[in-house]
Amino acid sequence: MAINCLVNLNFFCGSFLTCEIDPSICSLGVWLLDISNNISGSLPNCSQPIPLNFLNMSRNRFSGDIATSTMLSNAGITALDLSYNQFTGNIDWVHNLESVRYLQLGRNKFESQIPRDLCKLEYLRIIDLSHNRLSGSLPPCIGDLPFQGKSSDQPYWDLRCLRVFHHPAFSYTSCYEQSGFSFGTKWNLYNYRRDFSDRFFGFDLSENMLSGEIPPELGHLSSLKALNLSPNLFAGPIPAALANMSEIESLDLSHNQLSRAIPSELSRLSALAVFSVAYNDLSGCVSDAVKLGSFDARSYEGNRDLEVASRETGECTSGSGPDAPPPAGGSAGEEAGDPVLYAVSAASFVLSLWVTVGFIFCHPFGQRVILKL
Repeated sequence: MAINCLVNLNFFCGSFLTCEIDPSICSLGVWLLDISNNISGSLPNCSQPIPLNFLNMSRNRFSGDIATSTMLSNAGITALDLSYNQFTGNIDWVHNLESVRYLQLGRNKFESQIPRDLCKLEYLRIIDLSHNRLSGSLPPCIGDLPFQGKSSDQPYWDLRCLRVFHHPAFSYTSCYEQSGFSFGTKWNLYNYRRDFSDRFFGFDLSENMLSGEIPPELGHLSSLKALNLSPNLFAGPIPAALANMSEIESLDLSHNQLSRAIPSELSRLSALAVFSVAYNDLSGCVSDAVKLGSFDARSYEGNRDLEVASRETGECTSGSGPDAPPPAGGSAGEEAGDPVLYAVSAASFVLSLWVTVGFIFCHPFGQRVILKL
């Protein structure tokens, strides 16, 4: 009979060894499994899901399509880290993870679109789908994710010790020390301690091929602390509704194809510490009189028609942008037509001169005038 236990396979595979998962692992009754150490191959196809609660398979060389394995078909998984591998295929299988709180799938080769079933994972707190090949538009239903912890929830990393063997003469207790979790925000990778899990909520979609407009429904994520959508292929305007993300501390929209002016409503984001819209196609003026003007110029570089107000005057000097007033003395259309106007005026002057000369020297009246002079 399989026993409930903690399994840490980190010490089995050194940096000079190559290991694979034996299919017999399917018969283990484990609820915590950490095998993040230089393991290759594909996931075994178990006849039934392993009753896992915590699974860390990061920083290995796993490959293949996860959808072909039943190893992860377990609604009880609360933490799943598959980052830094070579997994392929889509991520439609995430609908099996009904209880997942921490979902780390970054730095793989996942492709296709983000499934709408992701929106049904109501316990999510951390999502990292970065550095993959995901494409298509971002489902608006993402805005329905609550991104908030519940006081009654017990984080998976607090369940560290479990007595796995008991005998009348002796007993053995195994403890697993999980330091916390890692998440990239504010342009750095941070490690967060276990007890911080109820207070940090992040969503990382960077380094994919996502396109279309940014759904304004993302503004419903009022508890989110960090959102990274760069670099992707998002186009269109920045939704003013993002100003409703009242807890956001890091917002990165850089390296996309966003256009028009930056909504002034974003100045309401009082908790915002890191902000970037660099390398888009934005225009207009970023006033120094509001919150957005306090960020470094690097937050706005790479936007040809976007100007940041002067620190001294608090105003934009060139009047660039779609709302800029026309230049003094006429409209923009008149300014563009000035070279034609100059050419017509010059031609009229030359023609008038030759008509006058011809009249004086060829007409009898003109000749008499000349003789009198």
